[in-house]
Amino acid sequence: MLRSLLLLAVLGCQGKKAAPPPDPVGIQVRDASGVLVAELKPIRPCRGSVGPVDLIVGGPPLVATYGGTQWAGSAAENGTVLTRDGEAVARIFPVGDPKSAGVLDMHGVALARITVTGQTASVINAATVPVRKLSLAGTEIKTDEPAFTITGTQDLVLAGLLSAPELSPEVRILAACERVLAKDK
Repeated sequence: MLRSLLLLAVLGCQGKKAAPPPDPVGIQVRDASGVLVAELKPIRPCRGSVGPVDLIVGGPPLVATYGGTQWAGSAAENGTVLTRDGEAVARIFPVGDPKSAGVLDMHGVALARITVTGQTASVINAATVPVRKLSLAGTEIKTDEPAFTITGTQDLVLAGLLSAPELSPEVRILAACERVLAKDK
C-alpha cells in the first residue's frame, strides 16, 4: 500500500511544471498619445525594439543581426565602435559614465550627446544645439520635444539614448544595450 502511494505521488508530481519566470520589467518610451515608440529589456542578451526594428544584442563585445545585416560593437580606448557589416558607423563615448554619453560619427561629430545635471539631462545634436531636455518626474522620465514618457529606469543617460530620434533605430538599441550590459559586467 505504501509503495502504491509513493508511486502515485511521484507520478502525480511529474505532470506539474513550474510556472515560467515573469518577463523582465522593460524600459519603455511612449509618445504623448501613449503609443510605444521604443522598448528595452535590460537582460542578457539585451532585447530592444524601436519601431519595426527588433534586436537581440549579446555581449560584450556587442553582437546583433537584423535581417542580413551584422552589427557589432568593439571596445577601444576611445569608446565602443559600432560596425555594420564590418564598416565602422558610430562610436559611443564615454562608456559607463553615469553623467554623460555621446554617440559620434566616425569623424568625431556628435550625433547625440547626453549630459546630466542634477535631476535633468540635455540632449545636444550634431550642430551642438540643445534639442531636448529630460527630467525625472517621480518614477518616470519626461522629455520636452518630442514629448516622450520613459518608464522602467531612472537613468537619464539611458533614457536619452533610447529616445533619441537623431540616431538610427539600430544604433539607439545598440547604444542602450551597451550601457546596460556594461553595468552588468
